[in-house]
Order: sequence, then C-alpha cells, then structure tokens
Amino acid sequence: MKEALIALSRSGIMTRTILAREIKSREHARKLWPLVTPLPPHQLLTYVSPAFNSDDALLRRGHFRTLPGARSLDVVAHFDKEEAERLKSTSESAEHVRAKELIAAALTARLEANRAMPWSFADPDASDFHLHGNLLLGAESVSTELNVRTAFGASYRLDVGILSKPIGKKPLILGGIEIERSHAFDGRKALIAKSQAFPLISVDITGMSLDDITPQWADQALTATTASHSTGKRSTFVYLHDLLYPLYIQLPPILGDSGKSHQFLIFASDEELGKLLKWVKKLADSVGLKESQDFSVAPVRAKSAQSEKMLLNAGEVVGSGWEKVNPDQCIRLTIQRPRSVLDVPAYLFHLTLAKLLLIDVDALVGYKYQNGIYNDDPQEDVWVHSKWISETKSYSRHRILPKRLAEPNSTIMNLLQGLAGGSSSSST
Repeated sequence: MKEALIALSRSGIMTRTILAREIKSREHARKLWPLVTPLPPHQLLTYVSPAFNSDDALLRRGHFRTLPGARSLDVVAHFDKEEAERLKSTSESAEHVRAKELIAAALTARLEANRAMPWSFADPDASDFHLHGNLLLGAESVSTELNVRTAFGASYRLDVGILSKPIGKKPLILGGIEIERSHAFDGRKALIAKSQAFPLISVDITGMSLDDITPQWADQALTATTASHSTGKRSTFVYLHDLLYPLYIQLPPILGDSGKSHQFLIFASDEELGKLLKWVKKLADSVGLKESQDFSVAPVRAKSAQSEKMLLNAGEVVGSGWEKVNPDQCIRLTIQRPRSVLDVPAYLFHLTLAKLLLIDVDALVGYKYQNGIYNDDPQEDVWVHSKWISETKSYSRHRILPKRLAEPNSTIMNLLQGLAGGSSSSST
C-alpha cells in the first residue's frame, strides 16, 4: 500500500494523507502514528521500511501494510502485550544489560563532573529551526529501570531515567533512555512518545556485540548524529512531544524582545481548568517563579462580548474541535522562556507543566510563540513569522512552531479504540 491516512494530525482527525515514499524512517512513522487505511472502515497500518542488498540496490520499496485482525484496538492490552514482549527480550540480552549499565554510568559521571549532555534534532514538518537541549539540566540523579505511568492507564519500565530534585513530593523525570534492538515495538514506542513529558532518547544497538559496547561507546552514543555514524545512519533518535517544542526550539534573533515570552491556550472541562489554575500557581511557587513577573495565568470566560471574542480567537488558534472540549472557557498562560541555557526554574516549570497537561488533565492545547500575535492565516497550522527586508524589498518568512500542541487523551483513546488492528510489534 502506497498511501496512508494520518489519523490524528495538527489539521484535525482523518484529514491528512501521506505517501510511503515521504516517510523518512521508522522513527518518523512512529511520530505520525496511528496511520490507517485511507477509506473507511479505517484499519491500523504499519510502515515497512525499504530493503537494500549489500550493493545498496533496492530490493523492496517502503510501503504500508495492514495489521492482522479486524477487531477494535484495545489500547492498554496492546501496550501491555508489547511491553511484556520487550521486557522478555531485554532480560535475555546481555548486550542490552551492558548498554543500559554503561549509559547510566556515563550520565552519572557527567552529572558528577557538572558536564552537560546535549542533544539536538530538526523537525522540518514543525519548524525551520532546530531543537536543542541538555539532558542533565536540573538533574539530581540517574536511575535505571524506572516504572513510568502513562496517560492511558498503563505503565512501562524505562531503561535509564534522569531525575530532578523533588518538586512537591516527587522528583520529575527530566529525560529517559531506551536501548533498542531488533524488535521495533512500534505501537508501544509511539504511544509513549504521545504521552510523555520529557525527551526520550532511543539508542539502537542492533548488530552490536558485547565487545562493541564499551564505556567510550556509551559516552558517545547519546550525542551520535547521522554525520558521525560511519554508515550515515543515525543510531540515536530523540522522541519529543510537540508540547515540549516551545521549550527547546532555538528561535532566531529576528523576534527581538517580543520573543522572550510565549503563551499556551488550554481547553479542558470546567472542573479540570479549575484544578489546573491552582496547580500552575503551586508549581510556580515550588520552582521559584513569581506571578506577574515571570508568568501570568487566568481563565478566559465568554461572559461579555469582549471575552467571547478572546475565547473565539483562542479557539481559532488551536483549531477544530475546541468547542467540543469546552465552548465556554479556556486558560491563557503566558510564561517567560528560559532566560539562558542554565535557567533551571523556568526549565522545570515548562517540563512539569507539560506533565500536568499530558498526564493529569484531559487537555487540548494551543500555542502562540509571542504575545499579541495575530492569527492572520487560520488555515495554516504552523505559525509563520514575516519580516520586511528593506535591502531586498521583500519579506522573509520563517516557520516557527505549530499552533496546536496537544490533543485531549480522551480524543486519542477514542480514536484508537475505534480502529481495527492487531499487534504491531513486528520488526521492519
């Protein structure tokens, strides 16, 4: 099958198609998951990577194929099955155990030496600018085999986790490492990527022996890039939810002072919005941010002509479906971007906010990359910044970030439960 429908894209549900030749990698397919058959009844698809022989001649083109079974997809059972299979395969792998231990040791050594662990990648579908972060910013400890809760009621074991100091009662997971071998477990990894509020770095050890997995390899593996790999294939991949893109995006100087703060538009039920208001203020106090100086948060309620227009404008930014979530109010949260690469309070605030919105609240989240910006093209799902260049007598145009950052968990689960498909744990 050459074409698939992206079940849940920034432009809405079942609105965007993609060709197999447009899929850049298995990881790219996971980012777009779930992919379904273009015509109803929609059936879950998996992406099959192209295959080449030893002379790099094409043996099989990349394509989509349907998964066995015509029953509805039980999301938790599907996830738990792949998690159990992964735990079994990793427990039987001496290479996996060594890689996990050495990567944890490498991270601990960097943390104790006060050295950063940088990562970066580009997502051309979302922005003209790259994303960059430090996995150890704000870190207190490194731990292995963490049990992590997801938004959809299941949990999984994270190979290596980087933890902050306690925020409230518990530390925050700042980043995670998963060691990946021949088994893809695409559905599991895609579900994790859609629900976790931290950078998840996947390190591929396919084809490696125990002798290959050394302390030197472990220190270099987390920052490996396509250019640094002898075959040109990237063995390290960063999974990052769109909701965290505003924290890590490296914006250009053209935005000036207006780019120092940004705004989140949050739609949820009245009850959850009330809880969120309290949580945000408590969170800011915990990390040392001050209201009005570092952030502002307030509900937008349609109680007057002016506030009704403000709500409609917010809904227009986030896009289709906002009225179904809450037609009467939303929360507008304006927050200063981190002032520097070492601004730990702002960093922890953004990460914890993302956790609240992805795990604890059933929220639809929209975004403005600067205050006061006008949504002059509602059909465009990515903000475009235009600036007049007098020397060339033309406008420069830069795609900044998506306007819609997160879907309600209930929307994702209802969509998945309505799809047909079986296990997607086959390797590609």
